Amino acid sequence: MTAGRKKPRVVELDDERDPVTRAALDLIVGHFPAPERQPVEELVSEIAEKRLGLLAAYDYHLLAAVGPEDEVLAAVTGIYLEGVNAGFVNYLVVAPAHRRRGLAPLLRDTLVSALREDARRAGRDALGWVLGEVRPESAWLERLLREGAIPFDLTYYHPAPPGAARDEELVLYRQPVGDERLDLPPELVRRILYAVWRRVYRISYPLERPAFRSMLAQLGTDIDDATVPPSTRAS
Repeated sequence: MTAGRKKPRVVELDDERDPVTRAALDLIVGHFPAPERQPVEELVSEIAEKRLGLLAAYDYHLLAAVGPEDEVLAAVTGIYLEGVNAGFVNYLVVAPAHRRRGLAPLLRDTLVSALREDARRAGRDALGWVLGEVRPESAWLERLLREGAIPFDLTYYHPAPPGAARDEELVLYRQPVGDERLDLPPELVRRILYAVWRRVYRISYPLERPAFRSMLAQLGTDIDDATVPPSTRAS
């Protein structure tokens, strides 16, 4: 920590109407181009739904590191996926002026603690894994691999938001917490992929997307004409 700077506070933001919440969302939106993130309306809705008590089988978190004047220095979002007992780290960003202060690891560790608590509330003995996705060339991926993260052995596609040209190839990884298996059965990987696309990115009908069906095919899943929605079938 640079001399003369006070240690930032880490806070969980749970009211979409709070100016600090909007500043944290602005930081995320400003860092991730539109094709690589959900529309801001969806991010706002996540927080509003949680505030109104509409979230049940999962929990959404927006955490921020803030300075003494409530300046947002860094932000992270994450979701607990109860169906597969995993936490997903979605967006993590540090404002350029405050990088190299250890804020990214601080926020990520705090988020993982919150996800562990989500698993306990869901009746689990421990959180299974922390999931995330990164670009193949990312230095952050190299760090995660050194710390024990395991990339999923398939060509993974990040679902493109509305208006984007195509789904993007990224690396999906899992960082073991309570489940240290090196290999997972295909049916569990299939459920994890569905949870990420359906819950994290709010894709209403993953099976309509060729990229999602491609991932299932890599897992040996047969998708015949009866399974594919009519809008995607060849004419």
